[in-house]
Amino acid sequence: MSYAPRRTTFVPTATTGATFPSSAQHNSILASRIAEKKQELESLMQLRELSVNFATQMEQLQEKLTTLVDGTEAVALIVSNWDSILRAISLASANLVAREEARKTNTQPDDSETSKSVVDPKTQLPETLVRIRIDKEEIEQSPS
Repeated sequence: MSYAPRRTTFVPTATTGATFPSSAQHNSILASRIAEKKQELESLMQLRELSVNFATQMEQLQEKLTTLVDGTEAVALIVSNWDSILRAISLASANLVAREEARKTNTQPDDSETSKSVVDPKTQLPETLVRIRIDKEEIEQSPS
């Protein structure tokens, strides 16, 4: 069984012409969408570049903050030692003040000129303090 070729004809109607835009309109719509997508791509590329720069700056900030934290800890350690340093200076100077007061009370009013001219330089220095390091382990081991 053989079939004869079938003829088909397409007759444009008013409704079909209205639903399909002409090729010029179609090209302009495509061109505008392509331009929008290119603009969007450029914006995304700028966003990516700015994001990379922002991430780099945040890493640099993190490094600077780490340095700042380390420096702050060092300063805190020094400041915590000031109290003991000032106490040591006070102890060393206490004897100097006591000797100076004793010298003033022992000096007669008519001898003041001679005593000022003959001042022993060793008496003008504070007491020598010796630091002895004691490990924390030794303190904990010997409770007596």
